Amino acid sequence: MPSGPSKANFSSKLATSRAWVDPAALPDYLDPRAVSGNASDEVKRLTLNTLGAYGVGSTDSFAHAVGAQIRVTEISSDRRDGRVEVVVVAEVQACKEMLNGAGTVHGGCICYLIDNCASIPLVALGLMQDINGVGVSQAMSVLFHAPASM
Repeated sequence: MPSGPSKANFSSKLATSRAWVDPAALPDYLDPRAVSGNASDEVKRLTLNTLGAYGVGSTDSFAHAVGAQIRVTEISSDRRDGRVEVVVVAEVQACKEMLNGAGTVHGGCICYLIDNCASIPLVALGLMQDINGVGVSQAMSVLFHAPASM
């Protein structure tokens, strides 16, 4: 029989009873009035709160200085053919915390930014439909064409 924690013990240490925190309970992260688009100010506020808490975190969190550079400039939705499409525009300016030893933005940093920004529309859509839109990336395939520099 293999040694180590049992499945029940393993789960109890890693799982939480509530993996998702209500965005309304999170601290306000950025000013939703700075975000354009037709989403309600409340959806914008709660989406930004989620980005701040999950994607950026506190100053001692992984890549905080990088995540703090993300600026959401638009959150919009459109209903077409019985479905809802959400568009989120996020911008980021390369900074020294993103650079590798060659002076270009590190590929891992780019993946971190893509991962955070790609989840923002899911959060906004979830809020619009009154469901949990927070998710975890399952896969990512990135093809780099040229290095990015400051």
